[in-house]
Amino acid sequence: MIDYIRAYKKYSTSYYVSEGVRTTAGVMIPILVASYFGELQMGVSVALGAMCVALTDNTGPIHHRVNGMVSAVLLVSMLSLLTGVMGIMGHFQALLALWVATVGFCCAFIGVFGTRAGSVGSAGLLIMVLSIDDRLSLRQAIDNALLVSGGGLFYLLLSLTIYRLRPYKLIQQALGDALISTGSYLRTRAQFYDADADYDGIYRQLLEQQVQVHNKQNLVREMLFKTRDIVRESTHTSRILMMIFLDAVDLFERIMTSQQDYRKLHALADDSQLLPAFKQMILVLAEEAETIGLALQEGKPSAPNKEAAGQLAALDEQFSSRRAATLNDSNIEAFITLRHILEGIKDIHHRLQTLNRYTSFDASLGQEPKRQVEYSKFVSPSEFNLRLLTNNISVHSNIFRHSVRVSLALLAGFFLSRILPVGHGYWVLLTITVILKPAYSLTKQRNVERLLGTLAGATIGGALLWFVKDQHVLLALMIICMLVTYSLIRVKYLPAVITMTIYILISFHFLKPGDFTLVLRDRLIDTFAGSLIAFVALIAIPPKWEHEHIQELLMETIRANAAYLKAITKPFLNEPLSNLEYKLARKEVFVQLANLSDAFQRMLNEPKRQQKKGQLVHQMVVSNHMLASHIATLSSYRNFAGDYASESFRPIIDAGIRHLNGAADFLATADPDHHTWQADENFQVRDDLRGLLQLRLHELATGSLETSTRKKLSELTTIADQFEYINKISSDLEKRARKLVEK
Repeated sequence: MIDYIRAYKKYSTSYYVSEGVRTTAGVMIPILVASYFGELQMGVSVALGAMCVALTDNTGPIHHRVNGMVSAVLLVSMLSLLTGVMGIMGHFQALLALWVATVGFCCAFIGVFGTRAGSVGSAGLLIMVLSIDDRLSLRQAIDNALLVSGGGLFYLLLSLTIYRLRPYKLIQQALGDALISTGSYLRTRAQFYDADADYDGIYRQLLEQQVQVHNKQNLVREMLFKTRDIVRESTHTSRILMMIFLDAVDLFERIMTSQQDYRKLHALADDSQLLPAFKQMILVLAEEAETIGLALQEGKPSAPNKEAAGQLAALDEQFSSRRAATLNDSNIEAFITLRHILEGIKDIHHRLQTLNRYTSFDASLGQEPKRQVEYSKFVSPSEFNLRLLTNNISVHSNIFRHSVRVSLALLAGFFLSRILPVGHGYWVLLTITVILKPAYSLTKQRNVERLLGTLAGATIGGALLWFVKDQHVLLALMIICMLVTYSLIRVKYLPAVITMTIYILISFHFLKPGDFTLVLRDRLIDTFAGSLIAFVALIAIPPKWEHEHIQELLMETIRANAAYLKAITKPFLNEPLSNLEYKLARKEVFVQLANLSDAFQRMLNEPKRQQKKGQLVHQMVVSNHMLASHIATLSSYRNFAGDYASESFRPIIDAGIRHLNGAADFLATADPDHHTWQADENFQVRDDLRGLLQLRLHELATGSLETSTRKKLSELTTIADQFEYINKISSDLEKRARKLVEK
């Protein structure tokens, strides 16, 4: 029950619900006001304009949202007017069909400029589709376009008013959502400590969750670093939010530094009986991260887990007792590894305590030193380059293929809607625009969920209209379903379609009272027809399959890992490493890993015949993830790296970078004979530790536990382990890259 309550709170306090409330208010206020004055039809037109503009008002930097909404108002107004004029010439079906196909292509092609631009295109498609069956005079077409424009402007004003009243609310919600995802990521990593851990399954989960964490952190980064009020004229609240974000990114990297060779760890440490206790403590910390994220979403100070410190102290005592009782020359390596895992757990707990304090937004926190961050280097510029359009007018461009697919599918849907003996033929076109997406996997998923959701929603909606006769109750149900629809439309499409169908049926009941079964029949037939056309269009004009560019993404990720490794290892060679250089290298790795993992997940949802060398690709994706985690682990030692800096590290560092560059070259040239893989010679790093180990064993034999030798051996052994893990994974990546490009 507690888990269900927590899940409900995560959803109800998220920015998705805020978007849903905002959209529902923007749509329903004009309808209710117009209905009060007996002008329901006018209210519907205004609400339609508000709904279209709301599609572009996704959470993000405020000036991006404003630009998107203004663009949507202009596009929707123009298409509403022009489609209305086309309706006057309704008997020229060929001309109307050409208009549908042209608008379909242009609105889909706008998506080349990014997600928000794609939303603007979707708004244009929506108004065109919903206006296509109108038969208006020129005067009526102009009046309708003005009403639609007014609705869009009303929503723009509403959204800006809400933002001005609570300018930091969406950022807090997005930041909380990112921390909740970080907690889920940490929870999944705890599964590695199970004796019967499913390593492949855990890594698959981690790849999916890493994409989510990156996307959510990137959203917060855009909102913070591109909001002028925060960057240039920071307030106490904005400074605290900035500190929370920067610490949250560091926390995620620290979690990644827990990477170990888990099979070897279990072989060495299962007898210690400490791994289950470690797992339990990690789960406590994961819940703490989720609690902090939830508090940020709610806008309340988080209540720290008062028992966590005691549990951590007990774990420390358990480790010390076990170590004192069983430490010998056969398990010293296991206890060195366990000590560093324990230190990592302590560090994560300390970071979470800091984040807990930040959620109070106490005035004293503002006295902490302000971090100097060059914000512009951490966000991507948002420029609309016409060259981007011309470069994508090619059959090799996925967005071009998608645009052609949408255009032809709408053309087929238009003619079919004229043939089908049902009303509301525009539902066929509406289904096509909603289902067709650039990626095969998403289109397939949307197709299935649209059909199932429509069937379920039609059943539930029909039952409600049959049994509920009170108009006020039906109105309340319609508003609730509308709220749920717009809150879930981007995260849970199936339930969103169910509630969407319900509120559409109820709305038609209000607009045209009568036999609702006719509307129900039309909805089902048109949805099925639109889904069928979308499926056929996807087969006839397939997208670029993921395997066609997965090698490029692998290459970019490997190069990013090589740059990350080169930066992180500088302190171990007595070379300077600036904080900016380190953070930029880290960010680039996270970006490339997220892009690669996302593409691989889409590839898994494509037809089996299109999953070329899928197992090998999967191994390389996991290897890149493991490599980044080991490099991040190495980065956690950079503060004392200077104490152990030595040229003896250079051969193994150079070997790892050589292997990574070799792997990237294989993928770049697609030539398995580009060069020959070279085996590594023995490295001096491990040899240097043998004398230190012998000294430590002698100390243990004499009963000396806590000595300077222990600390030095522990730290040097862990550093050497990470270098060896990194070199081994890099070597494996080079071998697999060569195998991948073999015909």
